Amino acid sequence: MRGFAKFAAAVAAVALIAFGVGFARTSHAADGIKSLMGDNFQNVQVILIDLVTAQYQDLPAKIQVIHQHAVDLPKKMPNTVKTEAQRRMFVNYAYQLENNTSNMLTVLDALIQHDKTASEPGKLNIDYLRVVAARQFGEIVTSCVLCHNEFRRYVVK
Repeated sequence: MRGFAKFAAAVAAVALIAFGVGFARTSHAADGIKSLMGDNFQNVQVILIDLVTAQYQDLPAKIQVIHQHAVDLPKKMPNTVKTEAQRRMFVNYAYQLENNTSNMLTVLDALIQHDKTASEPGKLNIDYLRVVAARQFGEIVTSCVLCHNEFRRYVVK
């Protein structure tokens, strides 16, 4: 398992570097949500490394950044949201992201508490919680991809 964790961490690090180069080229967006997106995308790679290596203690702050982004999204819609139906869809994606991050924060709290008090580990099915945390992370990323597929079908410049 340690070999896999090192491999996943290396892949995530390379992806983070590659993304950083691409993000630097596209960071001059006209709408107000672009800066929020940069924080999210940079956090996603770091979150993946922390999940794979079971380093949960720093994750709540990173997830909180994305959670706050979800809360702020309906207030800063991109200019590609033009109709009422699109507005409702955009807000729905924001609520999904907010819900997924809230769920992940709850699970991380249980994982962190378990790691601090390793007594009677059989009373808490910790492997299940790790799966739930990974699932919520996947849902967070999926929410971002679905929204971008709908509202960002072009390169942001």
